Amino acid sequence: MSSFEYIAIFRTDDARQDVLYKELQNGMVRQGWGAANLALLDKDGNLIPEDQWTRNYRKDFKEEPTPRRYSALTPMLKLTTKDLIVLPKMPNNQKMSIARVNGRYRFERTSEHLKHDFGHVIPVDPSSVRTFNYRANDDAYTVSRLFARASHRYPVTFAYERSAIEAAVRLLEEPQDIHTAKRSQDLVQAALDEARRQAAEAMLAHVATKWNGSTFEELVKQAFKNQGYEVLPYARYRGDGGDVDMVVRPPSSRYSLFMPQEIAVQVKWKKDQDEDDAHAVEQLLKWKESDIAEKVVVSSARSFTQRCRELARKTDVTLIGGLNTMYFLMGLPFHDVDE
Repeated sequence: MSSFEYIAIFRTDDARQDVLYKELQNGMVRQGWGAANLALLDKDGNLIPEDQWTRNYRKDFKEEPTPRRYSALTPMLKLTTKDLIVLPKMPNNQKMSIARVNGRYRFERTSEHLKHDFGHVIPVDPSSVRTFNYRANDDAYTVSRLFARASHRYPVTFAYERSAIEAAVRLLEEPQDIHTAKRSQDLVQAALDEARRQAAEAMLAHVATKWNGSTFEELVKQAFKNQGYEVLPYARYRGDGGDVDMVVRPPSSRYSLFMPQEIAVQVKWKKDQDEDDAHAVEQLLKWKESDIAEKVVVSSARSFTQRCRELARKTDVTLIGGLNTMYFLMGLPFHDVDE
């Protein structure tokens, strides 16, 4: 049995995968929102209060930080040399990387290639870095299934499932180049991936033409339950424009002091493009029933408008749509391409 208590899942900026992967190979896992003066610890190793950090953020980025950005980063302080880190979409959307931590959090300014961002660093052992296709083998697939869960879409989260931990440990023991599979394995895996994609496409068309709003909402609720979430009683429309369709709570093993214990979900049954999809984000932002850290829009629309994407990015609302929604309903890892 492994002595590891959990896997730390780090999500990083997709646009800087190439540079961040080089940093990983040099022994550094870097996380964003790390410009000058945005360290989490002072020079004596004491935690910088959130109000001071927020003032520093305003000064460096010339904008207001989105809610809980500070608390989304502070889980990095928990990591020690006894921990494992998994990085989805590293070095590209088809692969993930795993490494063993070999030091505590530190703040270190970055090169011009990262635009003086990504100063939050967790040291890892460069010789421990392993990179795999999501479905390179059974263990890689077991770990990659964690990435489909809403509670693991924060910059830093922790997974406590014993089967996933044991799978990650076995992957650390594999050769460095296991992700370069034999051609026969590649062909079989490509066929499986294509079959899953076609199933998701067929389901997307079926949902758009055969279901209705209430059916879609009920099946989204069931998908959360199938992944171990509890669906809570809630008050939805409050008369001020705020609205949620459901509130879900992940199993206690998937949240910590820093992570949300509840997630507000807005469900939209739409065909193709929803030109008013930003309204779903606005409804979540106005909903004031409780101070819930995570807010998610689950849509059957094939894609989101640019306005919706920008609003969600600025307010830390997670968007799940199109094929990703179908993968979620089927209990599979998200599609490799963001919708």
